[in-house]
Amino acid sequence: MNSMLPSLVVLAFLTQTAGSIPQTVTVQEWVFDTERALTAWRPNADLTNVTVVNGTLFARAVGSDPFFLCRDMAVDAKPHQYVAIRLRATQAGVGELFWSGLLEGQYGGLTEAKKLRFSVAGDNQWQEIVLFPFWHTDGTIRQLRLDLYDHAQFEIDWIRILERQSSGPPSETHVWDLGGNVSGWQVYPGAPELFAPSVEVDVGDKPWVTVELASDKESVAAILWARPDAAGLQSEEFPLRGDGKPHLYNLHMAENPTWRGHVIAFGIRLPHEANARLNHIGIGDEPSGPGEIAVSYFGFENGANRAGRPCKLLMQVTNVGGYVQGIRQVHLNVPDGVRVLSGPENPSHPGIAHGDSARFVWQVVADKPGSYPIHLSLSGKGLLPPDQTAIFEFTEAPAVPLAQYVPAPKPVQTDIDVCAFYFPGWESDKKWDCVRNVAPVRKPLLGYYDESNPECVDWQIKWATENGISCFLVDWYWVQGRQQLTHWFEAYRRAKYRDLLKVAIMWANHNPPATHSAEDWLKVASHWIERYFPLSGYYRIDGKPAVFIWNPQGIREDLGGSQAVQEVFDKSKEMARDAGFGGITLIAMGYDFSTGQVQALRDEGYFGVTTYHEWGSGIDGQVTAKLFQYDEVLTRSPVAWEHRNELADGLAYYPLVDTGWDSRPWHGGKAMVIEDRTPPLFEELLRRAKAFCKEKGKGMVILGPVNEWGEGSYIEPCTEFGFEMLEAIRRIFATGSPADWPVNLSPSDVGLGPYDFGIHPRSGQTAALILH
Repeated sequence: MNSMLPSLVVLAFLTQTAGSIPQTVTVQEWVFDTERALTAWRPNADLTNVTVVNGTLFARAVGSDPFFLCRDMAVDAKPHQYVAIRLRATQAGVGELFWSGLLEGQYGGLTEAKKLRFSVAGDNQWQEIVLFPFWHTDGTIRQLRLDLYDHAQFEIDWIRILERQSSGPPSETHVWDLGGNVSGWQVYPGAPELFAPSVEVDVGDKPWVTVELASDKESVAAILWARPDAAGLQSEEFPLRGDGKPHLYNLHMAENPTWRGHVIAFGIRLPHEANARLNHIGIGDEPSGPGEIAVSYFGFENGANRAGRPCKLLMQVTNVGGYVQGIRQVHLNVPDGVRVLSGPENPSHPGIAHGDSARFVWQVVADKPGSYPIHLSLSGKGLLPPDQTAIFEFTEAPAVPLAQYVPAPKPVQTDIDVCAFYFPGWESDKKWDCVRNVAPVRKPLLGYYDESNPECVDWQIKWATENGISCFLVDWYWVQGRQQLTHWFEAYRRAKYRDLLKVAIMWANHNPPATHSAEDWLKVASHWIERYFPLSGYYRIDGKPAVFIWNPQGIREDLGGSQAVQEVFDKSKEMARDAGFGGITLIAMGYDFSTGQVQALRDEGYFGVTTYHEWGSGIDGQVTAKLFQYDEVLTRSPVAWEHRNELADGLAYYPLVDTGWDSRPWHGGKAMVIEDRTPPLFEELLRRAKAFCKEKGKGMVILGPVNEWGEGSYIEPCTEFGFEMLEAIRRIFATGSPADWPVNLSPSDVGLGPYDFGIHPRSGQTAALILH
């Protein structure tokens, strides 16, 4: 710390804000009133026009990694210190704050483990960013690095390190009745993080946290804590209901490996986009409060529900309350024209524990096509859901004969290539548990299928090509010769109709550091040349086999720079030419479209660039927000296409039409969710993508994953949408008369399936059973 710098102010006085916000002491403050401030916070080369104007630090980012570095400090690190930054920017984005007690080592003493990310609003709005690093294990903080982002101008008013003061020794309190008054927990005005007054609680025998709060919007909150022996703020997210009523939320914290021993800070993050009232929060040895049964799903179990044929209705309920809750009876009332063939074996349940679910299934038949309201009610003691009515649409069965195998596809033609990412992640029945238990509405029309079955692949080929998709870009995994999830490609090789659907490799090289090398790259390329490029359906761009690379940066870092990457890429392209393939067309993926990154990709020999998802800056620029609407994707994606196309500068840019995101089956309460994705919204996004491609002369559009059932990116036929998502693609991109397009068929329409693990594909010929 250099006290001679006029821009560096070291303070030690207590500040008290109006109300009951706890006292804080300002440990260190940097104000930017003279140019000499830049001797404390030094910009790197990716920041230009760095000046001090009217008491603020001004800079423009022109590279992929702009940051200010402060190494002229020595702060005695304590757990209840936090960092506040007042800034504004012309564009929204995500910044990062790194800290370290070291000045030497790899990356100059900085590590990914010691950083916090934050959202910047953009639009030149002043905002105060508040970050809680819990950096006490470092002893002394000797450097901070403030990372910004490209294509924006920034102004920084001040940066402060503050410390929350305690009025006495830590309390062992572990239950707080707040009644909505959180002033004693508020550390900084406007910050969504609230922390209890100084605590030290042994949570080793207290694996549950119970929260009672009301929220006027569906959103996500998080329990926060810190430990004396671990750096950083720990968190456990959980979803909130948005009906404005108080609800109990019981969180089993023992599932989080960092919830153990003593905690020296405990708090909660409330959603900034909702009005939330916190009434009670406690740490205990069991879930608290009465049980509460909620209907998590009521609808068809399967897709393609035809009139005159048996169809299954599914109700799935979950105990979202505390104690065990039973159900005396479930009642299903159907209207005229619908008959119940069978009901649940046991229409009651003795007791459902917190977080557990129960399933009830009925088999019904509709006499003729149409939409029918079906009524559901539950009876018993305790908190039960209100009666529910859902509309069930039974469609007319197509007049087609039974088949011994998947009927031959009748591909439609398109005037540009429509490619789609494919995730081959469903090679075992257990993999489907996340969908089966959390989101049964996503059940594929094939059932919970075995991807290694060529007959399943032939159905996928039929559905894709008959609805305008010409190529799957298949996620492919290789780490120093170790491969996984190759089962779909092997089934594709054996599929009867494989040559009708083109394929290309998307190397999902989420590889650990130092696992790429020049030698390994040549082995990878040799494997492609021997095993994949000879496929007659392998997709080509610019006359050469196309390969998509998820993480170009990882290859560059492991090989030591762009020059080394270019050399090995050139060798692999020569290998492909020698094998008669004309070379390799490499397409980079990622979200860094900075000038430096694009130049590096050009230097290395990439032909084009795209992304795996495209949500637009309104979603990409969020850190703690978890809940968004699909119409935001519709609005923002075309803006992102235009921007990325301009930044690509010499690389062919291919726009990405996103197929959604809701990863609750995999990630639970931590998941980001994009809600209200509908076929009409998806179709409108496709329409805008087609217009963009036509205007810019693009020969290919890429769709987000077709079958990321766990992540919530899917358009394959399923219970939720049937064929609607695929038919939207056909309406936008297919040429010719719609009268000539084939009718989309389910396996049951021709007496085939289901294809679930453990079921013989010929055993469920439901289409042959017509009830009169």
